[in-house]
Amino acid sequence: MISVCIPVYNSDVRELVNGFYEQGKKLKTEIEIIVIDDCSKQETKDINRSFASKINYVENQTNQGRARIRNQFLEFATQPFLLFIDGDSQLISDTFLSDYISELENKNRDVLCGASIYQTEKPERKFYLRWKYSVNRESKSLNERLKNPSLGFKTNNFIIRKEIFQKIKFNETLLGYGHEDTLFGFELRQNEITIHHIENPVLNKNLDDNLTFLRKTDEGLKSLLKVVKIIDNNPDFIKNNKLLSVYNKVKENSILKVMFTFSFVILPIMRYFLRKGYFTLRMFDLYKLLMLDKINT
Repeated sequence: MISVCIPVYNSDVRELVNGFYEQGKKLKTEIEIIVIDDCSKQETKDINRSFASKINYVENQTNQGRARIRNQFLEFATQPFLLFIDGDSQLISDTFLSDYISELENKNRDVLCGASIYQTEKPERKFYLRWKYSVNRESKSLNERLKNPSLGFKTNNFIIRKEIFQKIKFNETLLGYGHEDTLFGFELRQNEITIHHIENPVLNKNLDDNLTFLRKTDEGLKSLLKVVKIIDNNPDFIKNNKLLSVYNKVKENSILKVMFTFSFVILPIMRYFLRKGYFTLRMFDLYKLLMLDKINT
């Protein structure tokens, strides 16, 4: 019934794979596990090869990127539904697969999201940026997700019907980090594919350090602007993307326009405090606005 699809890049996924393997053995429906390594370090590949005999394990000789590797699972998946789980995730429920199967068997679902959560305890200061942003902005309750099902779509922990995925794939022109999921969610909505949600989360167990997350943020902003070009400045997309909609509004604010003008002074200062882990989320919001304007001009 389900092809569990785990894209891997420099992550030890033995615990994750074993969790799926053990849960799958208890089910009456067919479960297959597919792991595709996207040209990880040799050390990672050596570790993950230990379970290759139990599952369908594939190694890419060159890095394909976040969009292309997810499309690649169509070459190997034999089941009618594909479940995508990031390699740095952790199963926190012994009924994770059975909960999904129950929903799929009892209701007609094309796309189903279970969400992801982060640790509740505050991490070391050097990991604080990623953690605080994710806990407060990315992790949404089921009620929040149900209010606006297609916004904030994430590629970690979602199921899609194979025949739908064969028609609507991830855009492979997005080669950098970020927003392949934003575009994919938008295209599902444009094709009137309803995104359903349940409470069935995984734990995002790895946190980027502050500097790494800042670099990913900058790269993600470039990807977001590329998405805008791909969809030809679609007004519905811009209106429903909070960062873009705020950016368009503040460009008309005379005070903030001055801040944009002096961003070459402001950004390094903000970046210093963000990197050190001393910040507010509003500061990070402003950083992204200023950085978006810098990239866009």
